[in-house]
Order: sequence, then structure tokens, then C-alpha cells
Amino acid sequence: MAQRTANYMLAYMGLFLGIDAGRQLDPLEKEQFKQRYALLKSAAQIPNSPALSADEWKALRAYYLGLARYPFESSEKSKELGTKSVALDDQGVTMVVRLEDGRVAVGGGVKGGLHFYDTSLKKIKSVKLDFPPVYLMESKDGYYVLTLGSLLGALGEENNSTIYFIDKKINFVKAVIRNLPRSAHFFMAEINGDKKPDFFVAAFGGIMGGGLFLVESTPSGYVKSNFKKNASLVRVVKLKEDQGRVEFLALAGGAAEALLHFVYEKGRLSEHELVRYPPHLGSVWMEYADADGDGNPEILVLSGDNADAGPYQEAKGDQGLRVYDFGGVHVKQKKFISLPGALSMALIPRKEGGNALAVARFYASPVEKHDLSVVNFRGGKFLVEHFTLPSRPTVLAPVGAANGAMTLLVGSGNFPQIAYGDGAPITRNFTGPALFTLEVQD
Repeated sequence: MAQRTANYMLAYMGLFLGIDAGRQLDPLEKEQFKQRYALLKSAAQIPNSPALSADEWKALRAYYLGLARYPFESSEKSKELGTKSVALDDQGVTMVVRLEDGRVAVGGGVKGGLHFYDTSLKKIKSVKLDFPPVYLMESKDGYYVLTLGSLLGALGEENNSTIYFIDKKINFVKAVIRNLPRSAHFFMAEINGDKKPDFFVAAFGGIMGGGLFLVESTPSGYVKSNFKKNASLVRVVKLKEDQGRVEFLALAGGAAEALLHFVYEKGRLSEHELVRYPPHLGSVWMEYADADGDGNPEILVLSGDNADAGPYQEAKGDQGLRVYDFGGVHVKQKKFISLPGALSMALIPRKEGGNALAVARFYASPVEKHDLSVVNFRGGKFLVEHFTLPSRPTVLAPVGAANGAMTLLVGSGNFPQIAYGDGAPITRNFTGPALFTLEVQD
């Protein structure tokens, strides 16, 4: 962390040691510090007497501040992009998926609605669910939809996800499995020969309680098993499936950042760690797709979503996109692209093969305003363009192409942003639509 963020974090750490170290904070930091003090006091987390002497605390604080780095600043330019609003009765978007027939499914982030749009992006129908939809997979007869639980991360009963089945023809809605920890991703497989889908779910949980869940069909209904308790998994990607044997990748976050390789067979799960990451990266997204047009898929790992404990969101230059070759056992990093504050990624098919990558940067610096970044492989190199948007993007998906341009549908969550720059707080407010389209050149 940079010194300003480290200074706030040390003041917060001091509370757990029975030391009031909030005197050196600025007014905005002090206000947030007071809220944290009240929370810890009510939870009996503050000792009655200091655990360190004053001199010991000063030495510890000086040690950490001495290791703090300079703030990261990007010199890359950003372009303005025109947008076109799409009607949505919600203030935020948690999911955008293009369906097989060209229609689009959108998850409402505040009201928890699942909205269907036709190919011209006119709303057809809506389905009310318990919480915001975050992922959808399509089958012949319907859609399997995962909900998040409370949008703001409640730690109580609302800290639950549900997988629903929605029939395509009659809008029949049925809960497949309830009471999963907070989850955002899954894939389907068929592991027991009953010709019903089973689900491997990446659960990131709350403070604890996530894991890798298998939701398996049985004669008496679906049951769940946790194969990796208390792990914080954010994405899972299936590589191979053959007669109940499933090989897949998982991306772990929650300060235990890692890229993991799993093989499931006959009720047993083997695990191999491919890459271990520093805890501050904030792993958010993973795809297995051809990014450079060579005909071979790469592992694409995105990091950037880790809001700091202090009031200022700090840009970290080693967050971004990592592109790996994967030989089945080991990975080799072939490219890193710095994209601080990334949250989600969409694949954009290219006419000449491979995929361009569109990255929504929800936590981008308010100074640089790199809200959307597009990564394209041209002339043997990965090239990057940055764009400034009127809304704060959360999720996105390609929905059409014409005249050498790709149309992206972008969802947003327009919360204000505060950063520190030029010796003072910088606030950025977003006033654009919650759902909109834009065009990027192929």
C-alpha cells in the first residue's frame, strides 16, 4: 500500500491492540475510523489495556510505513465513448448474458429482477427472484440462474445464494438448491449417469464459509457437498468431461489468491496449485479462451476488485490481466497487462480468429478515468485502449457486430468514488444510465 492507505490501516490495526492511533488521520479518514471503532467496541474486539507499549507501537508503525510504496499513476490516455441508454427499472446491474438465440438476459442489482430483452434490446419479460442474479447457463428447456444474496454482503441470513431453474416456455420458476454461501459462478456437468445436470459452484462466502460446492442430483432431489471449506472461490471453468470425470480450473480470492487445477472422479477430488498470488491483487474473473488467435486457448486471469479498508480506493499497478499458456500440468505466463481496479471481463470474437477482451474497471482511478479497457492482439502484440464512460461499469457482454464495430451491452452501479491526489481528496460522481450500449472497433 501507499503511505496514506498504510497510515489508515495502521490506525485501524491499533484498535485491535488497544491503541487509539486515529489522531493522525484527516477528517474524512477520522469519520470512517469512528464508525469502525464503534463496530469493534460493540463486538468486544478492543482490549481493555494496550497490548504494546507506546515505544513498541511507534516502532511497529514506522516499520510498516517504511515499506509503503509510492502511489501508482498511469500515463496512458483515455478516450470518450458515446453510449445509448437501454431501459431498465433498477439502479444497478449484476449480470449481462447474451443467449443462444441472440436475446439478452440482464440481472437487476438492487431489486433482484431477471429481465429478458429481444435482439433489438426491447424488454420482453421479467422474472422476480430473491436476490440479484449473477450468473446464467442455458439448457435446451430453460435457464439455470444463480443469485448472489444481499448485494451489500450481509453477514446474516441474507448471506445466501440460490440456483433457480426457469422454464423457457411457461416461465415456471423452481429453486434447485438454496442456502449456498454467497456465490457468483458455476458450471454444469453430468457425473452420475442419471442424465440430470450437476453443478460445480464457486462460493466466495462472506468473511469465511465459502468453498467449492458440488450440487448433485439424487433420486430424492439435489444435495450439496463442500469439497474446499472456507476457501473463497470466485470462478470455475470446465476443461474436460468424460464419463463422470471432470477436469476444471478455479480462481481463489479472499487474500488466499491462487489459480487452482482440479480433477473430480468417482466422488474424489484432487487439487493442484498452479499459481499463488499476493493477497492484495483481488482476483475477480477467469476465462479459458484463445486471446491471440493461434488456435489454442489460454487461461485469462483478471484481478483488481479489492476495495481498501480506508476511504480512498488505491490504484495498484500489479492488478490486471495475466495471460497463461497451459500444458495440462504447468502454466507459463506469456503476458501481463496492468489494469488496476478491474471487476469483470467479456470475450469479443474476432473475424480473424481469437478474442478481443473488454474489461470493466469498476475501481479505476478517478484521476485517469479508465472505466473500460479493450485488449486486442494485433501484429504479434497485445494492444490496449482505455475509455471513459458516464456510468461506473460492473458487467458487460457483446450483443452484436456491424460495419467493423462490436456493440457491447454494459451494466453499471453508479456509486461515487473517492481517491487522494494532488494533496487533497478527489471525488467522482457518475450520472449515466444503469444499462447502455456502446460500440468499439473490431
